Amino acid sequence: MKPFLLQKLIKDATQGDFLDIKMLAKELNVTIALVKENEMKNLCEISCNNMEERPLLKLNKTLDKKSRFTFVAIALAEYILTPERVENTGINYDIFFLSDIYKQRYGYRMLLATRLAVPEHMIEKLCDHAPGADEYVVESNYLPQFLRCCVSNSSALFLLSNFSELSDA
Repeated sequence: MKPFLLQKLIKDATQGDFLDIKMLAKELNVTIALVKENEMKNLCEISCNNMEERPLLKLNKTLDKKSRFTFVAIALAEYILTPERVENTGINYDIFFLSDIYKQRYGYRMLLATRLAVPEHMIEKLCDHAPGADEYVVESNYLPQFLRCCVSNSSALFLLSNFSELSDA
């Protein structure tokens, strides 16, 4: 995906201090479904059976709201960065993935995932521990440890552009 298209999607999905992640998923043609615990092995899975099929992001129904939204942002970032993985083998996330999330904050996936979930002006506020940042964490639809992965002064779209060039080489 071209960085300028993603930037436009993010801008269109921004509503004040929040981003509409469901709108992003819809625009990326990704279906989101809640699945019973006994019907899936992991907490979250994103895959598609063939290249013509739209990706399906399955969430374990037992997940709380903040975990669901966090997994959606991460899975969408993964799909944007590595669509061939989603199309070929799919990607699964388990409970251990969330426990290790902060260590991944500088990776392509997490830098992009936080940009898909949080408007840039709020990322700056969170990173600067500005007044209202703690309230934002409480009011947000995302896990606090995910929001702490936000990194200021980095452009995930620039990284996406570089990543795209690397994967095309």
